[in-house]
Amino acid sequence: MDITNLVETEMICLELEATTKQQALEELVELLDAAGKLADKQRFLDDIWKREDVGNTGFEEGIAIPHAKSAAVSTPAVAVGISRTGIDYGAEDGELSDVFFMLASPDADDHHHIEVLAQLSSKLIEDGFVEQLKGCENLDDAYQLITDIPLEPVFGSIEPFQQGDEPLSPFKQRMARIKEHLLFGTSHMIPFIVAGGVLLSLSVMLSGHGALPEDGMLADVAQMGSAGLMLFTAVLGGYIAYSIADKPGLAPGMIGAWVAVNQYNTGFLGAIVVGFFAGYVVWGLKKIPLPDSMSSLGCIFIYPLVGTFVTCGAVMWVIGAPIASAMSSLNGLLTGMAGSGKVLLGTVLGAMTAFDMGGPVNKVATLFAQTQVNTQPWLMGGVGIAICTPPLGLALATVLSPSKFKRDEREAGKAAGIMGMIGISEGAIPFAAADPARVLPAIVAGGIVGNVTGFMFHVINHAPWGGWIVLPVVDGKLGYIVGTVAGSLTTALIVIALKKTVKDEEENYNALSHAYSSVEAEGEADVLAVTSCPSGVAHTFLAAKSLEKAAYSMGVRIKVETQGANGISNRITELDIRRAKLVIFAHDVAIKEPERFKNISIIDVSTKDAMLNAAALMQSKRV
Repeated sequence: MDITNLVETEMICLELEATTKQQALEELVELLDAAGKLADKQRFLDDIWKREDVGNTGFEEGIAIPHAKSAAVSTPAVAVGISRTGIDYGAEDGELSDVFFMLASPDADDHHHIEVLAQLSSKLIEDGFVEQLKGCENLDDAYQLITDIPLEPVFGSIEPFQQGDEPLSPFKQRMARIKEHLLFGTSHMIPFIVAGGVLLSLSVMLSGHGALPEDGMLADVAQMGSAGLMLFTAVLGGYIAYSIADKPGLAPGMIGAWVAVNQYNTGFLGAIVVGFFAGYVVWGLKKIPLPDSMSSLGCIFIYPLVGTFVTCGAVMWVIGAPIASAMSSLNGLLTGMAGSGKVLLGTVLGAMTAFDMGGPVNKVATLFAQTQVNTQPWLMGGVGIAICTPPLGLALATVLSPSKFKRDEREAGKAAGIMGMIGISEGAIPFAAADPARVLPAIVAGGIVGNVTGFMFHVINHAPWGGWIVLPVVDGKLGYIVGTVAGSLTTALIVIALKKTVKDEEENYNALSHAYSSVEAEGEADVLAVTSCPSGVAHTFLAAKSLEKAAYSMGVRIKVETQGANGISNRITELDIRRAKLVIFAHDVAIKEPERFKNISIIDVSTKDAMLNAAALMQSKRV
């Protein structure tokens, strides 16, 4: 057993308060117990005294090495203490003892304490070692002297992480928080889109018609799917508000988003706006002090009630009517363009259909074509293609370049492909919500190419629907297929060109997934960490494994709480927080229950920072 694995800074005390041998032994035992090395503190102290009864462990030159093999030792360890005044330990030379090494060895290991004593003796005979140890002014210097481990970042050229280095500007900090709230909402929304969209797709596909089934079991399945697609906007708005204002924001966000989408056709973009509005309204309400007699009613009554009223009032009396008016104006604009050239009209309709994937702009374009399917079915010939190109294009991108997408996105791509074939644009929403700057231009371009191609091939679609499910009622099937392929490929190629690769991060996760582990027991960790990402899968656990690896390399015990797709794992407790000196927040979405950590130092970074700079973050523990 190497001594370098047994000494930790938390088990070094450079200013022992003890004035007697009894007090010195108790203080050293307390260091070991606080570090989580002992299962029974008193029993180990008794075993130490039993060893002292056999023979005093005080030696010449002020050195004392109390030690014991004991069943009370859960983890082998060495505690180090320095007394500035000296203690009468009963050493053979009669001198006071001022340097103490307490060895804790498991009872089952017959050789452990002998090996460590041998290594320690080698240290003690080095010229100047004892004097240097007494002269150490901080724990880091003592630790380095004892273990010969330089306290520098272990991963190459990474510099020690300092929270004050290159701080983000206030604007960037606000933008980062806004992104976290948005991703928190979208991560809860995705299951509704997937479940609802796939069920609806299956019902349409199995019916054999380009429309929703109207009777039988397939109609029931379609109703299930429709419910999921109706609820996802309320969930999106609700959980954005929840991320900002905690549980009191949930009802205002959900109810406000429901009103906005169902009464004023604002679509998922409107749900996002309402979610943020509701969240900040409730956040502001929580800043208003309440009388003590009413404080318990705040979270369950006052804030949800007032927040819902203010949010819905703003939707109904301020923003709802303008949005409805804008949608009406767009419809009128399209009606006026009906007699213009097909390229211009196809460009506008294709862009609008793809833009917000089932939202108000999409609805204006699709309804414009659907209401004229009996008189001008060529309009649906192009729009039916543009309806399906966003999800199909993104599904194709995950197949052509999987390295550009995270694991959860590749899984979402499979569902998007099914929904695209059946004509459900919402399959692309998870991608657009997570990366709008790259995805929206790609799907708009794909929608334009697909719609214009359909018009140029004189495709006629007799069903008020999109996707390939309507091919039986399409005149000009070749043109319809060519338009779909061209639009989807356009979207895929643009997304692939714009997005950065994530393959190296995925491979790094796979390499780390089994090598290192987190402390699971309570009150034993030196450093705590909480990791969380929008999907709660890849980056959550990749950041956790990177931190665990860095901690292992530095001999630091770390407990990592993951807030993932399956909830909170390895939850950090109050005892953990009292025991540790630092917590690292590595997250891309809001951390749940952050108030737990108000009395401990916090380093707040993204999951990518934790993946790339884990050693530097761990190094900050010693700064």
